[in-house]
This record gives sequence, structure tokens and C-alpha cells, in this order.
Amino acid sequence: MNRTIVKTREAHDFLALVPQLAGFQPEQSLVLVAFRGNRTCGAMRFNLPDRTVPEKVLKRIATTLVGTICKIPGVNALVPVIYTDEPIAAVTGLPQERFVEVLCARARLSGFLLRDALCVADDGWGSYFDPDCPAGGHPLSAIASSEVHRDIPDAVRRDIATLSSRADLPTVDPSMRERLGRRLARYHRLGAEAGTMPELLELAGDILDPVVAAETALGFDPQNLGLDDAAALLFLVQGPACRDQMMLQFAFGEEVGRNTHCLNLRYTILQRATGRSVDDIIGEERAAGVDSPHSQVTSDLMLGLGRERPDPVRIEQAIRLFKVLVALAPRKARPAPLCMLAWLSWAMGRGSVAGIFVDQALAIDRHYGMAELLNAVFGSGHLPDWAFAVPPDDETADA
Repeated sequence: MNRTIVKTREAHDFLALVPQLAGFQPEQSLVLVAFRGNRTCGAMRFNLPDRTVPEKVLKRIATTLVGTICKIPGVNALVPVIYTDEPIAAVTGLPQERFVEVLCARARLSGFLLRDALCVADDGWGSYFDPDCPAGGHPLSAIASSEVHRDIPDAVRRDIATLSSRADLPTVDPSMRERLGRRLARYHRLGAEAGTMPELLELAGDILDPVVAAETALGFDPQNLGLDDAAALLFLVQGPACRDQMMLQFAFGEEVGRNTHCLNLRYTILQRATGRSVDDIIGEERAAGVDSPHSQVTSDLMLGLGRERPDPVRIEQAIRLFKVLVALAPRKARPAPLCMLAWLSWAMGRGSVAGIFVDQALAIDRHYGMAELLNAVFGSGHLPDWAFAVPPDDETADA
């Protein structure tokens, strides 16, 4: 197991490391940094509760958050870090002090050691455990000038951006966007004439194999995406079956994509033969005890059930590609790739970024089924099981 060890001796050094652990610069957030012994093993970000929330609600929130941390194997210690735009000078003590007290009490009841509890505000930083913290906190310059920034090896150093910027779309050529819109409209007319809408499976099978198309797409250069490639890919993902197959394939590989595609073809044939919906067919098969193993696996993966981790390299490439595709797509064609971006982000443990993409999809079509489903899943705070699995090599810090 390869590990990156970055030692932090002072609280401001630890705070310099937290954005690297989280993968972004937190804003208006609680970051729970989890430890196994003296080493960090995870960082989870949550929204801050409103300052006016009653204490009984804070207790429920704290119980849920601590329960989420309990899912990470081997965690025995925590450091909560509050990031807020509320100035320390404007409050007695530190911002969000009441919430942190409740959270720490719940964590101790669950058997966790609290190594520290920290706050980074607009005008300074401080520790909730430090009775001698100066009025106005310590200067933020101590975090900015920490030697930790120098000690992080280039090979594992992350480019740090804000959470919302992880969902930003790239700037694209307006003329290509117009040409893509015309090409996509032509494909849709062909699909309607072939009678294959909305699934597009038979037509896609006649033109290109969606499984091969997904693997090929991972080799595209997002910055130099060709019109033909962009139009074909955007056309394919408008069909829910192709959308979900490609999404899972990007995350888990070609075999999962092939199994999902074969399953989709089977249900399409049954749907046309019986006139029943796919949901009805699946429900009847499960009730009769003839549920397909591939169907169960596909369903489980979609819901994040199971500890098999997706391939982060494939996912990151797909995210870069589909950001460009969404930026190029006509407004009506955006919900499908936006939902793919949402699920792929969620699969990487970025639930907040995923929520931004879902909100964008619902703003275009508030009845888009996949967006409604993902909104319900993300809104419950559910993360995929594999987010809590121990990775084969993890970046850690000694504190």
C-alpha cells in the first residue's frame, strides 16, 4: 500500500491540509476529518445548519452526521472543521459554537476521540477547545504560509477550487454549439421516423454499438471534441437505457456496460411484445422469483450498493468530457448528460457537486425522471457504499 505522509504539528498546519484532503476549498461547510490512529483516512463535507435551528434539531443533525462517519472502517477519532463567512469578531466565542458542542457530544457518545474542533472564518481561525483563543481569532496568514503547502508532494497535490466551481462548465465555441444543435435535431427526426424513440436502442444498434461508443468516448480529447463525435454521443444518451448503460460503464468498465446493454435490449423486446412498461416487467419477474442477476447488479450499482469501488480515472475522464458536452448541448438535450455528471460525481463521493448538476437538470425539466430520482437519493444524504470502503492506497496525514 502506497501512502503519502504529511506531518502536521500545529492546528494551522492541519487547516492548511484540510482542503487537500477534501479536494476543494470548503465554504459555508462542516468538514469532518476522520482518523485511524494518528492518520487521516477521510474527509466528509456537510452543509452548515442555520444558526436559528433549535437544539433538538441540531441533535438530530449531529446524530446523522456521526452515524455517517461510523460507516468508515476503523475510524476512532475526528476533527470537525467549520468554514464560515461569519466573522469571529461578530460573535462571542467562535461561530457555530452551539452546533459544534452538540456535534462533539454526540461523537464522544459514539466512542470517538475528538482531537480538536476548529473554525475558519472570514477574519481568522480558532479552536473551540482553546479557552485562550484571542478575540478575533488567529490570523489566516498562518494557514496560508504553513510549511504544509510545501511538504505536499507534487504527485499527489490537488488543484484546489471552490465546491461550486467543480460544477462549472467550460467555455465552448458558439458556432459549434449551433452546428451541434442542428445535427442533433436531424438525428432526432431520424429516430422518430424509425419509431425507436425514446429508447433509441434499435436505431443505435444499427448505427453504432453503445458499449463500443462509451469505451471510444473515454479516449476523446474533451478540448478538441469533434462535431460528429459530440452529436452521436449526445444523441445516444438521450435514451434512458443508453444513458444509464454508458454511465455505469464509465464507472465500472466495459463488462458492466455490455451486461447492462444486453439487459436493456431484453427488456425492450419484452416491452414491445407485451405492451407493458419496463418497471412492470421487472416487478413481475421479481415477484415470480426470476429476477436476472444482471438486473440486480445493475440496480445495486445505480443505488451505490456494494463495496466494489468504481474506477476514478475513468470517471474523471468522463466528467471532463461530459462537461464539454453539456456546454455544447441545446438546452432541451442537457438533462440527460447533467444527470450523468451528477451520478458520476456522487459515485466519487461528491454529493454536493452532484446536487448542483441535478438542480440544473430540474431547472430545465422539473419532471425529468432521472433527475427526480437522483434528487431524492441525494436529498436523503445517502452516499454509495464504496465511499466508505478503504481504498487500495490512500493519502494520509500524521497529526
